[in-house]
Amino acid sequence: MRPLPRRGVARLADARVAVWGRGAEGTAAVALARAHGAEVTVVDDRAEGARTGQLEASLPSAVLAPTVVADGDFDVVLHSPGVSRYRPELAAAAARGSWVTTMTALWFEDFGDEQVVAITGSKGKTTTALLVAAALEASGRRVAVAGNMGRPLAELYAPDALPVDAYVVEVSSYQAAELTVSPPVGVLTLLAPDHLQWHGSYERYVADKLNLFAHRPGMVVAVNATDPPSWAATGALAGRVGYGAACSPIGLLPSGDGDEGGSGAVMVEGIAYGDVEILARTGFQLRGRHNLVNLCGALSAAQAVTGVVPPAEALARVLATAAPLPSRLRTVAVARGVELVDDTLASNPAGTVAALQTFAGRRICLLAGGADRGVSFEALVAELVALASSVSVVALGPAGARLADELAAAASRGTRVPRVVMAVTVEEAVEQAVSLVGTCGVVLFSPGAPTPSEEGTYVERSAAFAEAVSRVVGEATTPTTPTTPTTPTTPTTPTTPTTPAGGAPC
Repeated sequence: MRPLPRRGVARLADARVAVWGRGAEGTAAVALARAHGAEVTVVDDRAEGARTGQLEASLPSAVLAPTVVADGDFDVVLHSPGVSRYRPELAAAAARGSWVTTMTALWFEDFGDEQVVAITGSKGKTTTALLVAAALEASGRRVAVAGNMGRPLAELYAPDALPVDAYVVEVSSYQAAELTVSPPVGVLTLLAPDHLQWHGSYERYVADKLNLFAHRPGMVVAVNATDPPSWAATGALAGRVGYGAACSPIGLLPSGDGDEGGSGAVMVEGIAYGDVEILARTGFQLRGRHNLVNLCGALSAAQAVTGVVPPAEALARVLATAAPLPSRLRTVAVARGVELVDDTLASNPAGTVAALQTFAGRRICLLAGGADRGVSFEALVAELVALASSVSVVALGPAGARLADELAAAASRGTRVPRVVMAVTVEEAVEQAVSLVGTCGVVLFSPGAPTPSEEGTYVERSAAFAEAVSRVVGEATTPTTPTTPTTPTTPTTPTTPTTPAGGAPC
C-alpha cells in the first residue's frame, strides 16, 4: 500500500478506492473520489453485475460483491452507514493495509475545526438539527445542514457550494463509530436500545454514539438531562451542559435581548427559556413535550456557537414556519372527528412512547410493529399499561406479535392492559383502528420497530399508510403542509388555546 495523506479527502487523491454502498452517500462518495483522481470500485451486498439505481450514470460496468473488499488491494475502503464497521470483510481489508473509513469521518477531518454542531441520539436527531439551524439563522448566521438527514456531507466539497458561517450535521450511530475528529459543539438527544444487529450489543451502540464526542477535550456537549441513560453515560465529559427540566439549575444562559429577557434556565415546561416561552403558545407547530425538549437542546447548542440566545422575536418568526417533518407525528387526515397521524419513523420503542405521551388525554388506537430487532418493549409496555383505559393496539408483523405477547403476559399477572388485535397489512390495521378508536380519537401509526424489508423503506411504509387512510376513511379533511413565507411575519399570541396543528376538532 502506498503512504496516504494524513487527513480528509486528500487521502483519496490518485488512490485505489472501494466504495461499499450505492445509496445517496455512495453516489456522492464515488463522485468525490473520482474528482480527486481515484480509481474507484463500487461494492454492494446486492451485487448484480449491472448498473442500477442512483449510481446509473457513474458506475463502472459492474457492481462487485463484498468479497472484493477482503481480497482486493485498496488504499482506501469507504463504507456507507448501512454497512457495519464490524463486518469481517472490513476487518480483513484493514489487516491487508487498507485505510477503512467513511465519508463522514473524512469530512470531519477536513471541517471539524470549523463552526460545526453535530447532533446524535436514538431519536430526535433530525428535528433538533433543523431547530439548531433555525436558531442560528435567527442570530444572522448562514447555515448548511447535512448528514444523516439526507444531504451527503460529500456534497459540501462542491466548488460552487455557498459560503456558510456554520455547519449543522446529523450523525447516526453508524456514522459516529469511525470518527477520529470531534466538532466544537455536540448534542445528545436520547439513548435507547437500537440498531443492535449493526453494533453487536447495546454497550457498543452507546460507545459508538459517544465516539462523536471523544476526540476534542472540553468540547461543549448539550445533553438531554431529562433522559437518565444520556445523563449517566456522559458524566465524564468535561464540557457537558444539561438541558431539560431535570437539569435545573444547570445552564443559566444570557438572553440575546439585553434587559428584555434577562436570563432563563434551560428548562422545558412552557419553554421556560427567557422570552422563548412564547413559542409554546404561538406558531410553534411541532407537537409533544419531547419536541420542546429538542428545542431546548437546539437553543443550548446555538448559544454555544454564538455566545447568546437568539432574539426571541426573530427566533419565533423562524420557528413558526417549521412544519412537522414527514413521518414524524404528522397528521395525514381528519375524518369524522378521528385524527390519523403518521409517525412511521418511530422505529424504536422510545419514539413510540414519546408519541403516546403527545396525545395523552385522548382516545388512541396505536398501530405498532414491524420487523423485530429484539429491542426491549419494557418501557412501551409500561406506557401502554399506564394508558390502558384510553388506548387500544393493532399489532403488525413479528415485532407486533412480540408486543402482543408481552401485553398478554402482563394481563395474566392481573395487570390491566389495552385491548390488542392483530393485522396483516397496513390497510387492515387502519380499518381495525378506525373501528376501535371512536369519535374524536387518534389513530397513531407509530411502529416502535423498523419497516419490514418486504415493505421497502420507512418512506414507502409511510406512503402505504397515507394510501390506506385514503381508502378506509374516504372523504376527509387532509391538513395542508405549511409553507415557509417569503417574508416571515411575527406570529400573534392567541387569546385562547388552540388545537395543535393538524388536530381533530374535538
